Amino acid sequence: MVRRFSILGLGVLAALLAAPAMASDEDAAAPGQARSTSFAPLAADPVIAVRPLDNTRANVSLRQQFAAALAKRSIRVQEMPAPLVLNFETEVDQTIRRMPTMTTATGGNRETDARIDVWSSQPGRARANTHDRGMLRYVLTATLDDENTGRRIWQGEAIYAGAPADEAATMAAMATILVEQLGQTVRQRLFRIE
Repeated sequence: MVRRFSILGLGVLAALLAAPAMASDEDAAAPGQARSTSFAPLAADPVIAVRPLDNTRANVSLRQQFAAALAKRSIRVQEMPAPLVLNFETEVDQTIRRMPTMTTATGGNRETDARIDVWSSQPGRARANTHDRGMLRYVLTATLDDENTGRRIWQGEAIYAGAPADEAATMAAMATILVEQLGQTVRQRLFRIE
């Protein structure tokens, strides 16, 4: 026996799939994730130099964002040499997110394909076959190392997936989030950049 869904049923199904995405900005639908691991306690009054692993113009600018975020936490920042070094690197990938397809029946036993955007925050959002969506994936990785011993004190990573946007502003916001987690172990922090 073949069961067919009506358009109304499809709308209800789409609403159920989209409902968890509306719960809050801190749920699984948030496009950003940050995590970090502390390997040793951070000194009471650390002195840190910030060093990009790639000296692109964007990373040199981001270095200033890291320094400003550290200063906001009352952490002293100085040029090299310094006892601790916050190294960082960035990556931007173009990814394609494919929308799931569901076959439904309309009047007269005619079948149509519909794509449901399960990532949408709008309930009941269903679309006829649409194109795949291109997204940018921003990755910012940072480590805090002791220059004298070579020991890693802390490491963190922030990832943000979204539509093409301002790369510099996105990376700057992610740098601030990582500095907030500096010296802490955070398994997963979900975030949204406004």
